[in-house]
Amino acid sequence: MGFASVGSDVRIDRRAAIFGTDAIHLGSHVRIDAFAVVTAGSAAVRIGSYTHVAAHTYLSGAQGGIAIGYGAGIAPYAAVYSAVEDYTNGHLTNPSVPEDLRQARVGPVVIGAHAALGSSSVVLAAVTLGFGCAVGALTLVSRNVRPFEVIHGNPGRRVQVRDRTRLVALDEELRARASSERIELVDPTDWRPS
Repeated sequence: MGFASVGSDVRIDRRAAIFGTDAIHLGSHVRIDAFAVVTAGSAAVRIGSYTHVAAHTYLSGAQGGIAIGYGAGIAPYAAVYSAVEDYTNGHLTNPSVPEDLRQARVGPVVIGAHAALGSSSVVLAAVTLGFGCAVGALTLVSRNVRPFEVIHGNPGRRVQVRDRTRLVALDEELRARASSERIELVDPTDWRPS
């Protein structure tokens, strides 16, 4: 399909819509389900190994880029936007209108390793989701989420923290298995368990 790079054991449902494949990088053991939409353009989309992109998910990385770390899970109907239009100050909106009449916030979205993005959640441009964080269903994410933090609501608010000890132990096991397969695991948040 012309991807920039592809690992082993990548499964993409034939009903998924993928645009800008020459700027999309896929790790190993990646699954993209039916009716998911992934767009890249001048900015790349990088999907790490052991990552699942569920049905009806929308990853819009064409303008600001999206980096998804290994072991992340993106549930059905979640949407990730690397560019969002701001029309609150009277600017016009939609891509058919000349750019100088619109105002957009553009920035990369970084989803850390083992992050879980719940069903129908929305992540806005220039946001980082930390290592092992979890975003509840129907949550609007407009700010950075710290490692291991669990948020929920609109706007997303911290409701608890994931079990760091257990998550790090399981991460070490996954790293050992990946190493035996010669799979490089990348966490775009650059957080490493100590």
